[in-house]
Amino acid sequence: MTMRIVTVLYILRETSLPSIPTFSQNLDNVVGNDGIQLGSIKEILGLPGTGKTQICLQLCASVQVPEELGGLNSEALYIDTNTNCTWTRFKEILDGSLTRCQGLLKSKQVINEDQAIRRLHHVNAFGIEKFCAFLHNIPNFLISRPNVRLIVIDSITFPFKDDINIKLRTGLLYRLMADLHRVAHEGQIAVVLTNEMSTRVGLSSGAVVGALGDAWAHRCNKRLLLSTPEPMKNLRHAVLMKSNNSPERVGQFLITEEGIRDANKT
Repeated sequence: MTMRIVTVLYILRETSLPSIPTFSQNLDNVVGNDGIQLGSIKEILGLPGTGKTQICLQLCASVQVPEELGGLNSEALYIDTNTNCTWTRFKEILDGSLTRCQGLLKSKQVINEDQAIRRLHHVNAFGIEKFCAFLHNIPNFLISRPNVRLIVIDSITFPFKDDINIKLRTGLLYRLMADLHRVAHEGQIAVVLTNEMSTRVGLSSGAVVGALGDAWAHRCNKRLLLSTPEPMKNLRHAVLMKSNNSPERVGQFLITEEGIRDANKT
């Protein structure tokens, strides 16, 4: 086995890769690195209705921001494991994102909408066998689509709800995560996973924690926890629970008809 030895300068250059903005400066500040950085794996946690899928759809639009605005002008892959995604909703977010880009550039058309929709690739990966088979084939897919800079898995939890014992589940998850880390690092791709919450029953009371166990919590570079909306408002809170290069932070954001926005902006 040949070990690769590199200088710290090489590592620092790799850790300064560009990021995909969320279109909320508050949320970007919470995550750090001005958004979802390429070459890393981020996990978004939360109860149903907290905005996990909404953020993923926003990122699929944000990754297409033109280079004139400092964007990546790239494509995205959406791996849907539980039919959470509504493509009419993505179109709304895409329209809002394109309108904002056009306003900043004072241009009538930055990206053709049909072209933008074609740059988002979707796969239904229902069930553990189909999910694992597709992840195994991702390197081949990326060869045919070299401009993909974002991979979303919504959600990582759902395929493992099948009747599968914990030991086998843990082994599969660790192998899949090793493959995803390799894809993210070698391809300079941002990988975003959504995860659900579960109840851990203790000796005296229960606690709501991220699904898949404690060992899983260390597999991603960053973990972002979303709160439920405040009553009579659409205000959300995001907490950076774990990060390899940023301090723990808390911030507010909104989910509007046009997508993710700052709490003090529309």
